[in-house]
Amino acid sequence: MIAVGTPQREITPSPATEIGSDNTKQLAQRPDKCDYDHSELLSDPEQSRRFFLLEAKFPVVFVPFIKELKKLGPEAYYILVNMKTFMQNLPRGFREFDVSPDDPHDIYLLSDHCLYAPREEDNEGGFYIRKGHHGRIIPNESNTFCVQWRYDYDGWSFLGRVLEHAAKISPTDVVVEEIISLISNTLRCLDNYTAMDLLESLCAKLQIADDVINIIGNVLTNAMQKKDVNVSVAAIDFFTALIPVLPHRVWEFLSNSNLVDRNGQGGMAAFILSSVEIISGDYRFTLAVIQMVNVLVKDAVIGKFSTLIQPEVRTNVLLQFTRHLANIYESFSFWKYENLSHRLDIAISISDLFSSILLAVYGIDEATDGINKINGVLVHASQHILDRFLASDTKTLRCILPIIGSIEASARSLQALTDDPELLNRSYELIEAALIFAEKLTRVRTLLKRTPSQLEHKLFGLAPALTQLFVRENVLRFRIMKLLNGMVDSVWDSAEAPSLLAHLGPSSSVTFVNALNKALESKRDMNTQNEIARFASAVFSTKQQGLSILLLTGKELGNRNGQDKKDTQAAVSLVQALEKKAEQFEELPVELSVNILECIALAQNSRATAVFDGRRNQEFLTNIFEMLDRGTGGRVTGLESADTIVRFCFNSLLAARAVQLCAVQLHKNTQGSADSKSIVDYFVKSDNLAKLADTAFRIQGYRASLHGNLHRNFDKKWPMAKLIRFQRTSLSQKKYGPSYKYDLEMMDDIFSVDPIWIGYRSEIVQANLNLSLIDSQSHLFQAWWLLIAALLEHAEDDSKLLKALEQIAIQCLQINLDEGIMAPLFFPIVNDRSQLAFVITQKLHQIWTSSGDKPHFDFTKILSLAWAFISSVDVDFPQALTDGKKETYRPLLRILIVCARALKGTRADANVSQIISGILEDIVSKAYMILGPDALEAFEESGSQHGEKVLNESAQDMLLVTSLLRDCLNIDGVL
Repeated sequence: MIAVGTPQREITPSPATEIGSDNTKQLAQRPDKCDYDHSELLSDPEQSRRFFLLEAKFPVVFVPFIKELKKLGPEAYYILVNMKTFMQNLPRGFREFDVSPDDPHDIYLLSDHCLYAPREEDNEGGFYIRKGHHGRIIPNESNTFCVQWRYDYDGWSFLGRVLEHAAKISPTDVVVEEIISLISNTLRCLDNYTAMDLLESLCAKLQIADDVINIIGNVLTNAMQKKDVNVSVAAIDFFTALIPVLPHRVWEFLSNSNLVDRNGQGGMAAFILSSVEIISGDYRFTLAVIQMVNVLVKDAVIGKFSTLIQPEVRTNVLLQFTRHLANIYESFSFWKYENLSHRLDIAISISDLFSSILLAVYGIDEATDGINKINGVLVHASQHILDRFLASDTKTLRCILPIIGSIEASARSLQALTDDPELLNRSYELIEAALIFAEKLTRVRTLLKRTPSQLEHKLFGLAPALTQLFVRENVLRFRIMKLLNGMVDSVWDSAEAPSLLAHLGPSSSVTFVNALNKALESKRDMNTQNEIARFASAVFSTKQQGLSILLLTGKELGNRNGQDKKDTQAAVSLVQALEKKAEQFEELPVELSVNILECIALAQNSRATAVFDGRRNQEFLTNIFEMLDRGTGGRVTGLESADTIVRFCFNSLLAARAVQLCAVQLHKNTQGSADSKSIVDYFVKSDNLAKLADTAFRIQGYRASLHGNLHRNFDKKWPMAKLIRFQRTSLSQKKYGPSYKYDLEMMDDIFSVDPIWIGYRSEIVQANLNLSLIDSQSHLFQAWWLLIAALLEHAEDDSKLLKALEQIAIQCLQINLDEGIMAPLFFPIVNDRSQLAFVITQKLHQIWTSSGDKPHFDFTKILSLAWAFISSVDVDFPQALTDGKKETYRPLLRILIVCARALKGTRADANVSQIISGILEDIVSKAYMILGPDALEAFEESGSQHGEKVLNESAQDMLLVTSLLRDCLNIDGVL
């Protein structure tokens, strides 16, 4: 049996399959792939014959049969559990049998017979066959009888008994190693229930107070003390395979073992490494430990709700292993290696492991601190990683040397490292793992607002090496751009951000731009091209002013005496290359088009344009209009298929970037210029502006009931892991689709063991798709906001445009009134609509007051809509005042003021009189009641101050309300 705490013969289900209080049993995912093709093996006549003979001779021929079983994967379990024969060398002088009259080689027992002796201490655990059992004498060269008994028995029970006996007399024997190895290989290929049956079989003949897990634990301890690497590796491998089946037993063993350092007393893993492996150059034991830690980390995420394992146990064990692996990572580069692949495996596996820990901890649940995070058991381990690799002083550089060294060495040449194709591929994996790890560290540092680290300074210094790698190694380009993107996008609040251009130098910088341009010409590797566009966008959005100029113009700012012009100027600027790429938008993935347009818009709107006279490109504008048409005007309900919704999202985002580009062009160009005239004509003709804006300003497809029910039901089912805590952070890029906002992959890891998760998963996918839909439309609206603001600069002498803009203001208020505030996430959109309506109304009033012929604008209509919305339950003006939601009510107050001023001197009709009456009663009077005392105190304090007078929010609101009162009273017929 598998001991859980009391010596009862029962199997306790894996705690990794227990969620909450339901203790629901479910097949857990296997952590390792079972790569055995036993069907092909047994279909080979020669192999099949060999296996048949070995099976027939078992257990006389022991180790060879076990070795063959290891090749069969899950089939090994079913073969051993139903063994039909048992070969034995009969004791000398054995006579308790008789010969069959039909066949002299066929014998049968005259009495019960022991096949394997019981334990001396309790006389249990023996294997017996009863009187009458038949066997067949097998000829052999010795003087003993060798008999193959016809005997049905469980071979796993027999192996468990053999292991128990061998572990006592010779724990480092090859028999022990092979049995443990077979158990591990077979466990990996079985589902949890069958794996539990296997473990139960192994324990069937053992002492009640013992089980196979304890035996292998003792074997590991003894083997490490005797420096037996082979048996130690087999035992570590067993515990790795056991984690998905009985994780609490593994955690319990590790917490009580001396495998890793505890309380500064050292650990056997470090002992084996220093006294055996570094001397021999063979690191199989260390690699086995790393693999076990990898599976432990996965189990820490999957089994977080298990009540059989204390969180402190997991936290401490993972912290101890992380320290051990960080020490290895710090020094592995200096060791001797008999097998170069071991060096690569150590570097790759530790880099990947540390990257996965950082992602698990900081990829979600940004608002929660410390061990209270969703994956809080990994927090101490992650903090140790950050402390080691993100140190800001220069005294602790050893830990980052493998990252820096791998980039430097790879930049010189990867091919020179080895002629072995397999090792060369692993070398590429090494540098890729280092790039990923460095990028994760950089982004986590910014996310946590830590002091800039020495690692980041060193990475900027490696800019020329990264350029060489980018030029030479196509397979690494994507990861290099991801790292550069993270470096440029990092925040340096307390220090001046390093200049990437300065670190590149004149020669490397131009080489870099030319390489980026070359990469954009390819019709493949769209992921890299996406990262190039994102990188350029990050450059234009940050303080990388010098690099911005280079990417925009293709040359560095300033003269360089003594240098050839070709050395300081690229063949073409990156922005020009992106514009050329954008012209092919119909052939490009829409996501790439989106990123390219965003980059071009940021480039044209950046400070770097002060030194660059951009070229006019009517053809490019035509393409922009086509993109805008493609992404605007559709209708969506939110119930469409995932592919349809994602396509709609990217098309909306594409239209948003096209609109953003139009806004930038209008802002840059003077009124009446060719480009600005083309843009204005496009939007004014055939009421394009009103038609497109009506679609862009309405948020379609929001499924309020889906989100409300999902949050309520999910939080009730898993109160310790509320849905909001699974929102992605900036550590990983959000992408429209089934895992857009809530990290579906992480949730699959945590909840997939619960059968009810399947239903929740479907709703999570729908929620992510729906939030993708809302986000893309929000971006489209924000772009239109910028466009309208730019159009206002060109509208003064264009009556058609003015009327179109007036209609936009009315549309904004009407949409707010129609849709209301559907959910808290819509507050910014609603407020921005009101703000845009105010900006337009104010501009119209300014033009109206300064114009001699007084163009007609329907200020009464705008006044009516603004009043209807501010008096609606969505705004709830008195409550909004109390809650301080100034972003909601202030734009509306300002619209009322402007409209009231526009109506000054006119005779109020019944509708206007009713509105003014409502304003005085529900706005002015209630504002004075709510804000009066606080505002009066603020005015008195301000009057007693000298110099600049600062009013609080209440006083500012009172000024607005007082102004509204005065303007309303100036309308004829109000009093």
